[in-house]
Amino acid sequence: MLEPRPILLSSPTIRCGTTLLQRLLCSSENTLIYGEEIGKDLELQLQIFASRKMVYLHSRQRFATSLDRVMQGDTNDWIPDLMPDIDGYLVALREGSFAGLSYCQQHAEKNGRTLWGFKYPGWQPHLIRMLFDAIPGTRAIYIFRDLADCVRSAKAWGELHSEADTQQFCTQWAGHLRFMLQWQDSNPVLMLKYEELIKEPGRAIEQLRNFLPFEDMKSEVLQYKINNMTEGADSRRDHHNYIEPAALTERESDFIEAAMKAVDSLPKTGS
Repeated sequence: MLEPRPILLSSPTIRCGTTLLQRLLCSSENTLIYGEEIGKDLELQLQIFASRKMVYLHSRQRFATSLDRVMQGDTNDWIPDLMPDIDGYLVALREGSFAGLSYCQQHAEKNGRTLWGFKYPGWQPHLIRMLFDAIPGTRAIYIFRDLADCVRSAKAWGELHSEADTQQFCTQWAGHLRFMLQWQDSNPVLMLKYEELIKEPGRAIEQLRNFLPFEDMKSEVLQYKINNMTEGADSRRDHHNYIEPAALTERESDFIEAAMKAVDSLPKTGS
């Protein structure tokens, strides 16, 4: 089985710029970043594989003893959960669980894209841990944005329907960002600030190239704002126009301020 080496493109929450960064990376001649459906499939497979692995490793000796007795001709025992060699079975189970991810790699490389991955904004920290554990070759690019701008954009998109939704959104932003600040210290992670990507694209692109050998990214991609669906029939607003950020209530501003304080310090990008 081809050992996958994906790039996870994620962020603390939605509306942080993952789509913009996905478009920039896909403009490179050697890069292909697939969309969120890959992340949804992988989320399910990660949880299944991790849970079954825990069960089999916990009962490894019992399974081995039962198999050994049967192989020696003793079948007068309780064997409805008879298992083959656990280590070999886990290898096969892992290959099956991540066959879709391996195909992504084959597809990308077949089309000359040696760097590949998928984007999924707001991925839960426990899933990031599971991904890095199950697929040791994983790399991550984590883009984060000013929380107030994230909230205003999410409101305009109709993702936040109440102040309680906004409070939960802010809590997630702070918790996920804090996690990644720690995770980057011992894992191949690039932290990238959305505002710097927009204001200093040359510097941001250089940070990306220093992290992985992305080739010939087209900075003009960053000039286009695409925050609505491209086809009218699928549009959330039934038009192709730019969706202006929404205004914040006083309580929402308080939630944002509290979440910002919960993050001790923002990362120094490109370090």
